[in-house]
Amino acid sequence: MIIANIIQAQYQLITPQELEQRMKNKSVVLIDVREKDEYDQGHIPGALLKPLSEFSAKELASYPNIVLYCRSGKRSHTAAEKMIEAGLTTITELKGGISAWQEAHLPVVA
Repeated sequence: MIIANIIQAQYQLITPQELEQRMKNKSVVLIDVREKDEYDQGHIPGALLKPLSEFSAKELASYPNIVLYCRSGKRSHTAAEKMIEAGLTTITELKGGISAWQEAHLPVVA
């Protein structure tokens, strides 16, 4: 069942540079799936906090062009799987998470 959903889903990993460009075009809704204390220590500007521990894929169904991220990619991948299981068909993740974003010397706010 999940395999069929994955085949139907449009799954994409993007680089920090690709995300930065999409943000300039205002064409994404950034979802940070880390916990609140991690988010408070620093997050990508404009990101909404939706911790994986409370994550509801159905709650996000109305958002267009979602990009998920966490620290390194593991939790955002789990969130993407939840989105696929919920029947959402377009899933995008930041490859390498906020760690890759910071390594690319892109801005973080606290």
